[in-house]
Amino acid sequence: MNKSPTKVIFLWHMHQPSYKHPHKDYYILPWVRLHAVKDYYGMAKLLEKFDKVKIAFNFSGILLEQLVDYAANSAKDYYSILSLKNPAYLKRQEKDFIIERFFSVNFERFIKPNRRYLALYNKKLSPKLKFSSSDIGDLQVLFNMSWFHPYTFDEDKNLRRLKLKQENYTQSDKQYVINKQYEVIRQIIPLYASLLREKRIELTLTPYHHPIMPLIYDTDILENFPYLKKPLSRFTAPLDCAWHLEAAKDIFKETFGTVPCGSWPSEGGVSEDVISLYADEGFKWIGADEAILFKSLTTEYVSYDTIKNQRHLIYRPYRFKGVDIFFRDRNFSDMLSFIYQGWDDSAFAASDLLEHFKRTHCHIRDIFKQRAITIIMDGENAWEYYKNNGVDFLEAVYSALEKSQIFSTVTPAEFLKHTPSKNLERIKPGSWINGDFGVWIGSKQNNFYWHILRKMKDLIEKNKGDSKISAEIKDYFHLLQGSDWYWWNTFTDTSKEFKRIFFTYVEKIYQLLGKKVPAYLKSKEQRAESKV
Repeated sequence: MNKSPTKVIFLWHMHQPSYKHPHKDYYILPWVRLHAVKDYYGMAKLLEKFDKVKIAFNFSGILLEQLVDYAANSAKDYYSILSLKNPAYLKRQEKDFIIERFFSVNFERFIKPNRRYLALYNKKLSPKLKFSSSDIGDLQVLFNMSWFHPYTFDEDKNLRRLKLKQENYTQSDKQYVINKQYEVIRQIIPLYASLLREKRIELTLTPYHHPIMPLIYDTDILENFPYLKKPLSRFTAPLDCAWHLEAAKDIFKETFGTVPCGSWPSEGGVSEDVISLYADEGFKWIGADEAILFKSLTTEYVSYDTIKNQRHLIYRPYRFKGVDIFFRDRNFSDMLSFIYQGWDDSAFAASDLLEHFKRTHCHIRDIFKQRAITIIMDGENAWEYYKNNGVDFLEAVYSALEKSQIFSTVTPAEFLKHTPSKNLERIKPGSWINGDFGVWIGSKQNNFYWHILRKMKDLIEKNKGDSKISAEIKDYFHLLQGSDWYWWNTFTDTSKEFKRIFFTYVEKIYQLLGKKVPAYLKSKEQRAESKV
């Protein structure tokens, strides 16, 4: 019987798109600032408590750039600007914006338990009731305080006092809250750098603007998915894929003084061509979803269903074209992402996860000498749905793993030092969602976006203008390749901000090219009616 411990790999992925408006000196949306305060800081701070636990963290290049901007330049966003304004001097439009947007937190975890926040929420639902200046002031503070990590409240008695106060907040109260946010943000990069030096973590990255690389490489990859409708115009830009990897490495090196060896490709999107690019750029390993492995091992003689029922296959690394690949356990990753958040007993949820780990250990310990359970998931958006922002749950999981005799945590790079990878003859394309790319292409609206990219690419290639302007145009074009613009065509974006940001940059590129913006790009109605 193999008594060596089963390794557990956690990779927490963090990313946000660029929220900077091309004509403004501030960010349009606040999610980098707010997730920095609550999640990027909290996830690293939590790990400090467990000397024997090792974790991998993954950042997109554009997220690192924005974090540095907030930390070094005290960058502002529209929400932070409105947060600091005196309610008595707000314009009607600004008041309406605050009333509409400053409830953008998890209702069950943040609004419902807070008497004053809940009262304001109910007032919003009653059109006949008007918000007073005092109401607006309290809403400004309550929204921003919801985004502090629990550890920050533990560390700061003034924040605890403001939390207990609940209402009648002053301008100085608001200033303290916002100043505290920036104080926390300035600790984030040094905190991760310290953990990296101590070899407590591995830092990895995602291509710069978080593009779905196989689609940027060539949208004809959809020939592998005949049920997804291809865009009217083929888009292919392999050199842009290389740019996203190189630019991400550059900002990573500027930030941490080193170059990572691993990557979680954007949304786990892979193809054989993309993996070749990773090899060319010097990456040693990447992550992908288990469905990619199962599809890649399927043959005319062995069905997909037969392969996927052999779950032991995902607990070892594989190699393709010189790049090692870890395949995430979708069941465990999704349990942490979507299931345990609804369990109010955090200790019981953690215990349940460990019991699942133990059953897996018993199943695979005699199959592979070295084996790893790989969990790769969003490291920022899940925790607001958990009780106490997931602190109790994660502390219980980390503590149990630290004390365990049959498990130990390890980073991907460390695991590869002692474990040979099995060669794969092929890799089937796909992402972590359904094993395909249907979230980002195939619908009428998303295919319209890809059509726009193709038209702009043709114009850019013909452009012979000023080199400085040409570089700016290419930067904006790369920004439009980010996955989030397409994601929010598939899922509900009630604010419509992602659509507005996308078309703002489209129009900016046309202006820099000296071209008239086509009418169909200006008209919302025409865009909706597009037959592309």
